[in-house]
Amino acid sequence: MNIKAQIVTALLLTFLAGCADDPKPEQPIIELQPAQKIIKEALQRGGVSTIHIDQLPITDADLELIRNNPDITNLLLDESSLTDAGMKTIASLPNLIHLRVRSQVSDTCIEDLLTIPGLQFLNLPFADFTDQGIAQLAKHPKIQLLRLRSPQLTDESMTSIAEMKNLAFLHLIDIPITDEGLLAFHHSDQLQSLYIDNGETTHEGLSELLTKQPMLHLHVNQAHLDSDPKKDDHDH
Repeated sequence: MNIKAQIVTALLLTFLAGCADDPKPEQPIIELQPAQKIIKEALQRGGVSTIHIDQLPITDADLELIRNNPDITNLLLDESSLTDAGMKTIASLPNLIHLRVRSQVSDTCIEDLLTIPGLQFLNLPFADFTDQGIAQLAKHPKIQLLRLRSPQLTDESMTSIAEMKNLAFLHLIDIPITDEGLLAFHHSDQLQSLYIDNGETTHEGLSELLTKQPMLHLHVNQAHLDSDPKKDDHDH
């Protein structure tokens, strides 16, 4: 049974237990936290490279189950209440490549992220980083994909991000980037894809970027610019 199937099964069992004719509130329906149960069952099988928790809450304490695990390369946590302390546990995974955490984390966790040597894909859509934190994160040598939400960032962070030598895919969410910030990407030849949602750029600034980087896959608020020469290359 894959991780998704386990999640559906756990939710179904919880629903059926709640519909029982003679519930016994004094006895917990599930003794373990749901996320703990899924992780334990996955680890018992051995050789599991992906842990995906979807629609089930996971806490810092739950992550102790995977501390220092050398098999995990992909950790996807889509419903969590993790803090920076939990990110420190995640950083103990020596072979982690892909990390997605939907929880509000701060600059405090960036030092830990820098200790994950093989990290290539980083998705933190509820982060709360500062320009100083991004300047630190930009020192990671292998990140290829960065998806980030941090409303307090400024155009200054774009200069730091543009200096990430291996960064090919960038998605900025609720970051007030302006045309001034776009200038940092005029010479980022390694950047293949740029998504901007709820920024403060203008059509003129974006068009100028496309002039400088005509091969860039650019989406703004999930749409192509009318002036994008590649807008008809695909449907999305």
